[in-house]
Amino acid sequence: MPLNFAIVDSFLKEKGEVMRDKTLLRHERSRILGELRDRLEGSLREQEAFEAEFNSLVAERIRKAAGVEDLFTLHQKAIAGVGKYFLEEDNVVDVHDLFRIVRDRITERVLLLVEEEMELQGYGPRPCPYGWIGLGSEGRDEQTLVTDQDNMLIYGEEADEEGPLQPHLVERFHEYRKDMGIDDGFEKKETSKAVIDFYYKIFSEKAVERLHEVGFEKCSGNVMPSNPKWRGSLKDWRQRLDQRLTFERGDFDGLDVIILTDARYLAGDRALLHELLGGFFPRLTGNKHMMKDFIESAVLMPTALSFFGKFKVQNTGDHKDMLNLKLHGWAPLILAVRMLALSNSIFEPNTLKRIRGLRAGNMIKKEMESDLIEAYLTFVKFRIMNQLTSGKRENHMDLSFMRPDMLGPHEQEKLRKAMRAVEALQKYIQSVLLFGQAI
Repeated sequence: MPLNFAIVDSFLKEKGEVMRDKTLLRHERSRILGELRDRLEGSLREQEAFEAEFNSLVAERIRKAAGVEDLFTLHQKAIAGVGKYFLEEDNVVDVHDLFRIVRDRITERVLLLVEEEMELQGYGPRPCPYGWIGLGSEGRDEQTLVTDQDNMLIYGEEADEEGPLQPHLVERFHEYRKDMGIDDGFEKKETSKAVIDFYYKIFSEKAVERLHEVGFEKCSGNVMPSNPKWRGSLKDWRQRLDQRLTFERGDFDGLDVIILTDARYLAGDRALLHELLGGFFPRLTGNKHMMKDFIESAVLMPTALSFFGKFKVQNTGDHKDMLNLKLHGWAPLILAVRMLALSNSIFEPNTLKRIRGLRAGNMIKKEMESDLIEAYLTFVKFRIMNQLTSGKRENHMDLSFMRPDMLGPHEQEKLRKAMRAVEALQKYIQSVLLFGQAI
């Protein structure tokens, strides 16, 4: 029995005429209200049972999991449970919330297991604090049934105050350098920073593999700390951003900057991310040239709706008669909302909160707020339904494609309305941020 207000609406439709009868005696009114109470109590009992089972999964079983095999099983159980919950409740934000709780806890447990693995293999305890950060849908708190790794790692510059670097870690560092042909084994020079970098290189590589083993697919764009671009000390990150935002050079490019705007703390030392972002957002929004490029990209990203309101589908290939819902619906919305929010100093990573923040600041009208929220929920609902009905595929990109002609007339119209809302936002952004400039 779904835990939503439809249960009240349904009861009113069923009993409304009788309830309007002014001649009802008190025992008849009592009987009708008793029926409503019974339905509500039944729904609440089912919800309490679900919450109890879910909390047991998260609080106890994930926290006590002995290894990645157990975590994989628990992750699959969570996916199945949340999928079933969605079919009953038809609630997108609950899906996001449940997966945030589950996957954050799994990530925390995986990282602790990796720390233990590092100690057992002679690298010693972590040499300084680190922060494991979520990006992409994980950072925006917008995860669905299918997930991949979008993460970054920040760590300190010096060893912990408890003492100097562990001798075993220094020895492993020199063994690695010798194997790589860097160290001749006689002149052992090292800095604390170099040894710490080495530790977190190995740590990141292990963490990415273990997360993959528990069911978090590797990022096709390599946005993972096993990639040196997505890990570093706080100083490294500041230099990386300084090169891009000030001098427009370096390996960290414009797309990487956009990705960083969705950063959310997951595990470790929260203060490291706070320190990094504290200087990042003002510098980004103050870079008018870069912001203009980002805004133009948001305005130009097309939806799958033609001028005449028909869906633009692929004419040939494996996805014939299909549209890419992620690329031509969901993504343009996410990007456009992000850029309008950033331009108005709203640094919240979640899309729905960005939309509400824009309305609270009177940057958009109430009607646009409602249309954008409905568009977001529509896109994500169709994406989840696609994931549920498509089964497990080797290529996750396939899950972004759908055949609009398989939808009923009402669903097709909802999809059209969602895409029109995106196009209306893009036009609004061009008028208020680009001042109608030709792009």
